[in-house]
Amino acid sequence: MGLYWNSETDLDQLLTAAFGRLDRTVHNNLPLDIRQTEEAFWIEASVPGFRPEEVEITLDENVLTIHGTRRPVETLGGYVQRERQLTSVHRHVSLPAQVKAEEITARFENGVLTIMVPRAQKAQPIRIPVSVAGVEATQVIDAPAVTVSGTRSEASTPETQSAK
Repeated sequence: MGLYWNSETDLDQLLTAAFGRLDRTVHNNLPLDIRQTEEAFWIEASVPGFRPEEVEITLDENVLTIHGTRRPVETLGGYVQRERQLTSVHRHVSLPAQVKAEEITARFENGVLTIMVPRAQKAQPIRIPVSVAGVEATQVIDAPAVTVSGTRSEASTPETQSAK
């Protein structure tokens, strides 16, 4: 019969026997799926066993942070083997575009956290008029309408309008 050594589990058992139960918090890099559309970024994370009140999502300078802390559950009896010690998850996501922070939503469904981060509209180019220093701004004056023959239309001149 060969000797089997599971270093992590067996080391935990040896340390527990020598020093008592160690209160270890395991921080895990939270695996994510990130999709993007023209309208939004969609971020999905598997967080089984977490409740909505145990997850905090923040946005600071276009970096979305997901942090979850699950309280350990007391059980009857000692473990023979324990591998699910995940009590804390943490992840930063740098977003490549400006977003609408006030419209971000998050929801839980079947152990999956889904975050919708709407994109902000790109600034549209505008034309900036250039003026000459010391010259008064240009005024726009309505010109009288001209008929096809090239003569002034009496109905559209300011003088004929006030005479009527």
